[in-house]
Parts: sequence; C-alpha cells; structure tokens
Amino acid sequence: MTDLASRRPRGLPRFHGGNVPPPPTGRRRLPLAGDIALGAGLLVLDGIGAVAAFLLGIDYSGWKPFDPGADNSDISLSPNWLYVGIAGAVVVLTVAPLYRLRAVVSACLQGLAGIAVLVIAVGGAQIDEHRGARTDASVSGHPAASHR
Repeated sequence: MTDLASRRPRGLPRFHGGNVPPPPTGRRRLPLAGDIALGAGLLVLDGIGAVAAFLLGIDYSGWKPFDPGADNSDISLSPNWLYVGIAGAVVVLTVAPLYRLRAVVSACLQGLAGIAVLVIAVGGAQIDEHRGARTDASVSGHPAASHR
C-alpha cells in the first residue's frame, strides 16, 4: 500500500483540526488599483459622450449647407439639452453593472458623474427657456408678445 501523505505535493500547507480556514464566501471585490483605473477610464468616456451628445443636439436654424449664395449670417445655434440629459441617464444606468462587479469606487464615480451631467442638462434647459421667454417679450411682432 502507498501512503497518501507521500502523494501530496510538497510545499503546500496542510490544515488539520482547529487551524482550518473557513471556505471563501461571496464574490471577491475588484482590486483597488483596477477599480480606480476603471473609474478613470469611464470618466473619460463619460466626458467624451456628454460633449458628443451636446454637439449632436445643437440645432443650426437658418443654416443652408449647399447654398453657395447664402452668407449664413443669420445662423442661430440653439442646443437641445435633451440629448445631454439622455447621455446623463445612460451614465447613471451604468452604476448597476459596476456595483454587480464589486467595483465600488467606479460605481460611485459613475453615479456622481451621471448626476452632474443631468444637473447640467436641466440647468441648461432652464436657462434656454428663460432666455427664450425674455427674447419673446422683447420682439414686438412675435406671437408670444402679442398675448400680453
């Protein structure tokens, strides 16, 4: 008969009796350095996404791209803040998968960035609404000014 103890590889710990560690429970967290790197990378992507959403949402009213005789002097740029708000909502929705990955730092950074983008979108929309109401009141021929 062969001895079972001689078949075990040398150098591995042998636990007997009271010094047996408990089995690992639950899922492990993402290492801190990886979590911070993931959070930083996602913040860069969030910034690029918010700027892209802002640029996609700009309305060029009065712009004629293929009119060679147009001087395009009466172009007005009005951003549509809905696109920025959607980008902020997408950023907030990424918090749940990050939390499931146990990337706590990244989840917190994503949550804060998403809320900041949403606040910027709502604030920009309110400023544009206030600015539009002021412009409507100053134009005498505008239909909104005639109702007052």
